[in-house]
Amino acid sequence: MAEPTAPRPRKQVLRKLKSKYRLLLINDRTFEERFSIRLSRLNVLLLAIAAFTLHGLMVAAIIVLTPLKRYIPGYSDQETKLNAYRSTLLADSLDQRLEEQALYIANLQRVLRGEVAADTSFRLRPVQQVPSAEDLRPGLKDSLLRLKVKEEEAYALSEASGQAGERRALAGVFFFPPLRGIVTSTFDRAQGHFGIDVVTKADEAVKACLDGTVTLASWTSDGGHVLHVQHRGDLVSVYKHNSVLLKKAGDKVKAGEAIAIVGDSGELSTGPHLHFELWLNGEAIDPQSYMLFK
Repeated sequence: MAEPTAPRPRKQVLRKLKSKYRLLLINDRTFEERFSIRLSRLNVLLLAIAAFTLHGLMVAAIIVLTPLKRYIPGYSDQETKLNAYRSTLLADSLDQRLEEQALYIANLQRVLRGEVAADTSFRLRPVQQVPSAEDLRPGLKDSLLRLKVKEEEAYALSEASGQAGERRALAGVFFFPPLRGIVTSTFDRAQGHFGIDVVTKADEAVKACLDGTVTLASWTSDGGHVLHVQHRGDLVSVYKHNSVLLKKAGDKVKAGEAIAIVGDSGELSTGPHLHFELWLNGEAIDPQSYMLFK
């Protein structure tokens, strides 16, 4: 008689998983049955997997749909990305400004050493294209305007026409003295001194002589901190050797408004004073002919 064969291991595992068990809840005092359910190991395993999956989905939904994701290390929200992008742009701008400043200082050092001319100290980048003679020729509209002006002035017999007439017109203009003090050096065209030097105590305010627009607020090796103001009638006033400039290029100024602080800047300065110039149509004129400085 043949011996019975032993069940296979896989069938034993499936049999154990499918074996039924009953879970009872009984009152400890009355032994009354309160709850009863039939379970198997397979049912319990499936319920555990379903609960774990549901728990994972709930945690993922909380992370994605609520602000709690900000507190998770390594997770960046949209606001953080935007701030990082803005910081990158700011860092790039600062790097560019530092590069320009380094070029400016290098050019300034070369000017102070006498290696290059003074008018190249503010050229941060070389000119990419040199203008040709064709670019400098006047256009059609410019030529027509010049011809019209020339025809209108061809037969002008007024005494007030020309440079002499313009100077007479300036005699009726009220100039505000830029500084009160002692004039130590007067206007002398022959000696190349195209202005006057006014000495006063330090830290005095330098004022605009007329209403106008600041066209230059810069620093040169010989004039120190220099300010140019363009006025009406092709009149330009120049203020040199200042210690501090209170205006920048493009600013509108009023007559008597403080535009700088008197100082001793520049190689040609020997003490706190103001070098003041007046230019009419590209020609220097004596400021003492139109205003008093004492």
